[in-house]
Amino acid sequence: MRTATAVSYLTLICHEDTWTFMAVRAFGQWKPAWTQSEKPVITAGYAPTWEEVGQFTVDPNLPEGRIKKLGTGLSRNGLQQVLLSGHNLTQLLSALFEGTKEDDVAASARCSRLYNKLVEFVELVDPDAEAGQTTGVTFRIDDSVDAAHVMR
Repeated sequence: MRTATAVSYLTLICHEDTWTFMAVRAFGQWKPAWTQSEKPVITAGYAPTWEEVGQFTVDPNLPEGRIKKLGTGLSRNGLQQVLLSGHNLTQLLSALFEGTKEDDVAASARCSRLYNKLVEFVELVDPDAEAGQTTGVTFRIDDSVDAAHVMR
């Protein structure tokens, strides 16, 4: 976890369903159509905090531009790119780890697989490397079937 907190940014590419599953667990709620955290409405100079609004259990801090849907029109494949901070990464790891202990076998298995995928990324981080050397790292969660095994 300490290594994950020191990550400046990680560009995560995954299916929007995968992101929604992880985000709901880590931040309390998420909708597939969102490309940012839902912002509270400012009225009379007052902006309620995210806790007051009750939308999230943890502030996801994902302003506009940090999530991009990949592909356009018919070529849209459901993948999206999410720019995560170290804080986001530790929230995801913690929530997914807790999810591995659930009685629901499907949810537990999904949490376990996604947790292990994020751990794969964290294990690539060199805490002794000079700061700023890992900017722009992209990590893709997209287990696919080998093309040789696809039935046609």
